[in-house]
Amino acid sequence: MPHTAHALDTQAQTMVATAASSAPSVLNAQPWSFVTTPALVEVYAEPGSASIPTPSAARDVRLSCGAAVFNIRVALARLGRGARVSVLPDPENPLLVARVEVTGDAPDPDLDALYPWVADRRTNRFPFRDRALPAGVLALLHDAAAREGATLRLLDGEPEYQRILTLIRKATLVEEEPVREDRAARISDGAAPASIPVGNLGPVPRAAGPDVPPVRDLAEGLDLPGRGAAAFEPRPDLAVLETPGDDPAAWIAAGQALQRLLLEATGHGVAASFANQPLEDPDLREDVSSSAAHYGHPQMVLRLGYPRVRPPATPRRPLAEVHRRVEE
Repeated sequence: MPHTAHALDTQAQTMVATAASSAPSVLNAQPWSFVTTPALVEVYAEPGSASIPTPSAARDVRLSCGAAVFNIRVALARLGRGARVSVLPDPENPLLVARVEVTGDAPDPDLDALYPWVADRRTNRFPFRDRALPAGVLALLHDAAAREGATLRLLDGEPEYQRILTLIRKATLVEEEPVREDRAARISDGAAPASIPVGNLGPVPRAAGPDVPPVRDLAEGLDLPGRGAAAFEPRPDLAVLETPGDDPAAWIAAGQALQRLLLEATGHGVAASFANQPLEDPDLREDVSSSAAHYGHPQMVLRLGYPRVRPPATPRRPLAEVHRRVEE
């Protein structure tokens, strides 16, 4: 097949794969691999890289891969290329999450503008400043999710805010021991490439009052040196990312919406972490959406705010392990 003017050379393919592998993933599992040619990029799910089988594992993998798909679109726009995305294009191969065709169409300038934040984005588990996000910033994040077919529902009123807080705390209490053990095994000093270094955990949340703050301590119950403890913001901005559907295609769409709003947030100095505990339990997940059925199905619970600390980047799997080039 002859190469066209918009074909990707080796350097461009590496750039796209690097951007894809920079996407966020649940517990930094990076459950993906990428195959590139001069004309397209394929994203494959790798469930074996994810956490132990739980009711949310399949959703977590597709959502993580969806975030990688969005980064591919952003990187192609930076390269001056258009992109045509086919989600789950092969019914015979459900691990093929998406096929992104490189086109000669004009690149999307809004995607190109997000590229600088691909490498800058961090999941931030440290305390945020006790300062609410302005309405204008929240509107931008809501619009970012909407452009990918999702809804960002801000929990800005009572009793809904306290109801979701209660579900987050309840989920932490009922979490099964094998899930805790699997997560503990992923925490390291950074030597393993696909892990959560202690430096990314943030401090142990210290209650400023009678209630524990809605911050997920990934190392709860583990005695890890150097973490310390800190009081977190008493009332963080919380939001739920929801989609109309709840199947693999919807999970991939949720991942793209998540990454779009996270990159938009990063560009405006806003950090995010996740409080997904209630979404990992089928009954509690149903409770999260029970008062918002008109919005759809909850896919992520986000804590948003202005950071006090910029955490280090989490380690990535070696690119050679997740990326394969195929010459046409």
